[in-house]
Amino acid sequence: MSHPDVPRRSFLARLAAGGAAAFGAAPLLAASACSPQAAPPAPPLDDLETWLATLKGPHKVIYDCTDAAGASDGILFARNFMKFSQEKLGTKDEDMSILVSFRHFATPYGYTDAMWAKYPQFASLLKVDDPKTKKPASRNVPLHDDVDDQPGSSLPALTARGVHFAVCGAATEFIAGVLAGKTGDAKAIETELLANLIPNARVVPAGVVVLQRAQKSGFAYTYAA
Repeated sequence: MSHPDVPRRSFLARLAAGGAAAFGAAPLLAASACSPQAAPPAPPLDDLETWLATLKGPHKVIYDCTDAAGASDGILFARNFMKFSQEKLGTKDEDMSILVSFRHFATPYGYTDAMWAKYPQFASLLKVDDPKTKKPASRNVPLHDDVDDQPGSSLPALTARGVHFAVCGAATEFIAGVLAGKTGDAKAIETELLANLIPNARVVPAGVVVLQRAQKSGFAYTYAA
């Protein structure tokens, strides 16, 4: 006697097995769809990031100076950070990566005495007097004197301990234009200023650029008002 329902049962069995397999594969497909995609490769470091990476001390901070008073504060803050970290926490100079950024109206503090003497406009622009002469400064005072008579807060003292300085390139270009006026050679003055940076200083594209790159590189940010 024939059993016409056998092919039907065989078909249903195969259908059931296929359905189970499909449902079993569904979680795998979902997991595959939700799996994280490979992150795109990081862009190569630019020149500024490469320089910042050479500062190896684990305690990293950048002081943002934008005017004459801020420049004095930033210099003093850097000194205090090193002094009191060492005295109270036992750090060493090599543990520190400290960057003082001179930008905006503080930018001339990144230039040597020769530029301050040649361009008396710096003193009038910053409204800063020399404490020794009580007259408009014709020298970069922190290159010689401690800030607020605090020992170890001159630029050479900080340089000797490994502090670095960033000088705003955008502000330097602007200042050169002001010094040149309508008839002077602004480009020649800009080149002259950049050839007369204080020791351990580096010109950066702009102060705001080094601030971003420094924070991206792990530097804490402090505004020196």
